[in-house]
Amino acid sequence: MANRLYGGLSVKQRRAERRERLLAGGYELFGTAGYLNTTIPMICNAAGVTARHFYEEFESREALLRTLFDDLAEQSFAIVREALRHTEKPVYERVLSSNRAYYTFFTEDPRRARIYAIECLGISRELEAHRRDMRERSVRQLTRATEWPASSRVPDVDSRLVAIGLASAAVAILAEWVLAAKKPSVEKMAETLTLFWMRTLQL
Repeated sequence: MANRLYGGLSVKQRRAERRERLLAGGYELFGTAGYLNTTIPMICNAAGVTARHFYEEFESREALLRTLFDDLAEQSFAIVREALRHTEKPVYERVLSSNRAYYTFFTEDPRRARIYAIECLGISRELEAHRRDMRERSVRQLTRATEWPASSRVPDVDSRLVAIGLASAAVAILAEWVLAAKKPSVEKMAETLTLFWMRTLQL
């Protein structure tokens, strides 16, 4: 029974295809109408699936939002890590390049920026803790990846708080891009965040 084909697809393939449609539906609705204005029936209608199929993949609407957030976070951090790997460049250029890549990724599709910087905030204590922990872990990894010279390290600072502060600044600037009538350019956002990095870490 498990290997039976329906429309040329196995049960496993059909389920994976439904999951992708649900993710696409959530991405479109959360990124345009917003999380609070989106219901599970709306997502199911957009995905062309039933509520039963939804709950086979996600325990709640928030679980779908978290999955989308995680995917955007992983993609953005991968792009930033790649930009920071060019250790032959001066520190300022590497940080600016990584921040430029970060903001380019999110502003290329406004739905990405809205989901990541607006719709995931303040939903629940669980999602907020997950979002904060993920950002902190990723920024600390990025800080290590930059291989700053020992002489540039700031003594007696809480690296966890520094990571949270820098990550929060990055998202706050992105949120301003989403909400502002006159949107700042990618270059202006990247330059501003780079200034935060350089002065905070005394690079």
